[in-house]
Formats: sequence, structure tokens, C-alpha cells
Amino acid sequence: MGKPGHHDDFKRIRSPFEGNLIRLRPVEEGDLPRINEGIWDPEVSQYLSVAWPEPLASTREWWERLRSSDRDAAFAIETLAGEFVGGCGLHQISARNRSAILGIWLARPYWEKGFGTDTVHTLCRFAFQEMNLQRVELGVLEMNPRGVRAYEKVGFKEEGRLRRFMFVGGRSVDMIMMGLLAEDLIED
Repeated sequence: MGKPGHHDDFKRIRSPFEGNLIRLRPVEEGDLPRINEGIWDPEVSQYLSVAWPEPLASTREWWERLRSSDRDAAFAIETLAGEFVGGCGLHQISARNRSAILGIWLARPYWEKGFGTDTVHTLCRFAFQEMNLQRVELGVLEMNPRGVRAYEKVGFKEEGRLRRFMFVGGRSVDMIMMGLLAEDLIED
């Protein structure tokens, strides 16, 4: 039982949706303007393979499609204090292959502060422990070394390259394909 006053028996069990810096939660209607504004930033959208800017109505259609999908799990990212940071998700979830594709974006004020790495770690831990997946993969543009570093810190490995995948800022850039197996997740 331990010594009197010893409370190890009551240690808090961390939610599968909580990291060291962030918490994942469902995307709510009130998040849509912040999502639209955050992704609309050209510094953010240059790293994404989606067409922005979009009107708020299109962001709402995207949200409604995701909510009704059984192959997507989308989350809002917030600080532990409840401040909106960005969005992430697991897409093209395959129960048969036990795999999914990870997507993430952060609003620019939250770059370079560890939020991205903590989000990726938390989302992958959720994928492996709660969803019983064995593989998470993603694509990251070669012009996004910050993203590559965040993924590598969690255990992702480069598995290939799609050459001249996108035309960004007047030049062709490669898409780096990365994968993470359940046993390769680096624990924090």
C-alpha cells in the first residue's frame, strides 16, 4: 500500500488525446473561422497540398464531409490552457491494412515551440494504442525542413520521394514520403 500520505496509487492517467503541450479535441463549428484564418496565411498554406484561400462556406463543407466520414478522424489542436493552435487528422483510415495518412497544420504564431512535434506524437500514439493501427504515413514538401524534423523526432523515416510534386514559389518541389510503424514510435 505504500507509506501513509503516499499517493502513487492515484497518479493521473493521461488522456489519449493529451500530449505534454497540447490536447486534441473534436473540431467544433466555432473553430471554423479560426481554421479558415489560420490556413489562409500564405506562410501556412504553402506547405499544404490543398487549395486555399477558401470562403468560410467551403471550410464548413469540408468539416461536414469529415464529420460524416468513417475513414477520417479530424481534430482541433489546442494548448493545455485551451488556446486554438491548428488542426490535424488521420485520413484514409484502413481497418483492413491498419494504416492511415497523417495531416497537420499549425497557425504561424505556434511554430518553433514544440507544438507540432507534440501533436504528431500524440496523434500517432492515439493511432497505435487506441485505433490499433500499425502504420501511419504522410507526405511533406522538401521545402519544409521544420516539418521533416518534427516527424523524425517522433520516429518517422523517409521512404521515398515524389519528384517535382508541386510548383511552389516559382519552382518545382519534391514531396518526401515518410512512414512510421507502431514499434518505431519514439516515446517522450
